Amino acid sequence: MTTLTGPGTAHLMARDALTSLLDLDEVTWVGLSAPVEVDFQPGEHVAVAVALPAAVTALGTRVALRAARPADAAQVWRWLAQSDLTPRRLGAPHFPDHPIPSFAAFSNDYAPHYFDGSLPYEGRGFIIHSLALQRDVGFVSHERLDVLNDVTCLDLWLADSSVCGQGFGSEAIDLLCRWLQAQRGVNRFLLRPSRRNVRALRALRRAGFRETDLPPTQLIDKLSLSRGEYPDEVLLFRFVPLPSQRVQPPVGHCHVYVDSEFSRLTQPQLLSFGAVADDGSEFYGEIAETLDESSVPLADRCSEFVCDVVLPLFEQCAQPRAALADRFVSWLASRARGRPVTLISDSGFDRWALSDLLGTEALPAGAQWLRVPVAYETLDQVAGSLGLRRHHALDDAIGLRHAVIHGD
Repeated sequence: MTTLTGPGTAHLMARDALTSLLDLDEVTWVGLSAPVEVDFQPGEHVAVAVALPAAVTALGTRVALRAARPADAAQVWRWLAQSDLTPRRLGAPHFPDHPIPSFAAFSNDYAPHYFDGSLPYEGRGFIIHSLALQRDVGFVSHERLDVLNDVTCLDLWLADSSVCGQGFGSEAIDLLCRWLQAQRGVNRFLLRPSRRNVRALRALRRAGFRETDLPPTQLIDKLSLSRGEYPDEVLLFRFVPLPSQRVQPPVGHCHVYVDSEFSRLTQPQLLSFGAVADDGSEFYGEIAETLDESSVPLADRCSEFVCDVVLPLFEQCAQPRAALADRFVSWLASRARGRPVTLISDSGFDRWALSDLLGTEALPAGAQWLRVPVAYETLDQVAGSLGLRRHHALDDAIGLRHAVIHGD
């Protein structure tokens, strides 16, 4: 038995062996503060890491997460509906109110975007891969990412009882929470098990999830949550504090500050996108499809604030989304000149905007996203001092760059 507290020597060797096969932006290392016990020999762990598939999303000490693919859907359903663990959460005798779904019903609940990443902010699934067993052992997913309320619902199930009790589920949940915070800008996570699922409740509490003092009905209304699957559901929350972020001088690296404007906070539509690089070069564009008023007037799709403050600043330079995305990717490559790129913003909405603009969950090759929170009042002050148009996507990106660089 080997005990690793965070990234020990054996795990660093395994991680280095894995990342040597992958582009660095494909793997997120997530450290764990508590000691974990891993039932394998260090030398074997290195071989396991090298054998992992290339599409690794997050790497822990017990498991790795990889984005689920359409070919995984049938196996994921079998783990849910035909496993010796199924009676713990579905069907008679304990859950007659929650029948075991057919594959068709499962596919309706877990639409194609859970397995192909086509709508990354509407829900995504990940396969849990055991480093010690060298096989897939479960499935973990998030539902729609509610950036406004800073919350998303998670779900998880393991393949069968042979992989229970080894910490795979708890680490998978921890990895997903930290990855979603780092890559999607969400900090609050919710699971909604039945109170009858005593094992799940114990495991989730060990993973840091807690009930709140507020009545469930009040929380559901406050956070605009959908109706739960179980009549006796327990709302278990975990909040991951936002780590302090310091932007290092861009030596051998390209920093690009981005901002976006959108129609409203709920069900937003991307209106415009702006960016400024560390060398001062600028990018700006407006989305023709969103601004098209041929079907529904723009004023009916935008909040009063957007109509009064944001739209009057537009420059009437709209382009089709695909053309604007291509132009942004080309501009970004010309700024990077082969260097790694960090796309910096102050809000998770801007990460959503990047996915919406590019039409994919992936960032351009060689790019990563970093959220650097800056107080709203600070950005107001910077805009005033520099004579910027507040709530114009390009000018707000310029203001963010100034605030981060000068520490305002």
